[in-house]
Amino acid sequence: MRGIDIKVHASLCLAFFWAIWYWGVSLGMGVNGALFGVFLLCEIFICVVGHELAHGYLALRYGLVVHDITLLPIGGVARIEHSLIAPRKEAAIALAGPLLNLVVAAGLLPFVLLVLISRHITSPIALLELIQETGFSGMLVHLLLANIMLAVFNLLPAFPMDGGRVLRAGLSVFGGRVMATRIAVVLGQAFALLLLVAGVYTRDIVLPMVAIFIVAAAYVESSVIDIESKLRKLRVGQFALWDMGGISPDSPVSYAVSGGSRDLAVTSQGKVVGMLWREDVLARLPNDASKKVHEIMDTSVVPVTADSSIYDAHRCMVLSRRPAIPIVENGLYRGIFTSERLVHVHRHIQDHAPHRERYRGIAVALGLFGR
Repeated sequence: MRGIDIKVHASLCLAFFWAIWYWGVSLGMGVNGALFGVFLLCEIFICVVGHELAHGYLALRYGLVVHDITLLPIGGVARIEHSLIAPRKEAAIALAGPLLNLVVAAGLLPFVLLVLISRHITSPIALLELIQETGFSGMLVHLLLANIMLAVFNLLPAFPMDGGRVLRAGLSVFGGRVMATRIAVVLGQAFALLLLVAGVYTRDIVLPMVAIFIVAAAYVESSVIDIESKLRKLRVGQFALWDMGGISPDSPVSYAVSGGSRDLAVTSQGKVVGMLWREDVLARLPNDASKKVHEIMDTSVVPVTADSSIYDAHRCMVLSRRPAIPIVENGLYRGIFTSERLVHVHRHIQDHAPHRERYRGIAVALGLFGR
């Protein structure tokens, strides 16, 4: 939908192995049970994709970048651009997913009621027997319950669930985004601890997995918000690379690579008129080496001012899908900010927070860390 990539994490295979084991072996239903479990799991993950697409659709409506959706054994993760938006919009994006699941559940409810009435099911024991069936009726009940559980679980006021994001949106009105994130993360950790204890007590391996996911995602979000806050305080002009004032639009393309191929700002009388991208230059060499820079330069580039934050400069780079952006001061070229400089700034910030690296490593393994 609208260019949102849907990715499947390799660990998702574990969920299907579990479904085959549970329905085929544990419940003793054989091949039919295993096939039922796999088919049911596929339908549940379609609901999960719908849940994440609802988040993504509303995020796009609010002008945010949605990188992709990744399916994991315990659900899905929509990687949405971190940006300062109104708390009301953040809450709306968070509520979009659970709302879709409730709509699906409401649509399934009449059919489930018809099944219950037609089969004269009036007791909890009879309903439990229906849930254990591997037919169409059992499938409907499972899908209804799965969508209700998806909505309820995600509305818990603990990060990184949607309810935790709604809580953060509300708290950020009073104490700022960083403090609100920390409170929601602490609640998420407390909830993860409860899940871990419950998993050990019931000997259920799924609950500890969910707890690990919550802890990793919560710490990554806390780290990202902390770094984002610091990037907003740093001025991009302090980290811009000066390249002798850029290159003239009348210079030959061959001159642009005389000092090594790199992205260059094209300037005229001190003002930025375009960018010469390294990839474009290398693709045209050696056939177009005699051409002038203005013939192949990118004139769509929009510079940012030296007083802009590094966060805003990076966001412009992401939106333009380019690895660099020119920096101007009082309308005149000041330098260029590149993705390599951004990495340098990130490393400088992370050097002051080494305790977060191990949690980032867990998140990378789970495929959660943003681009």
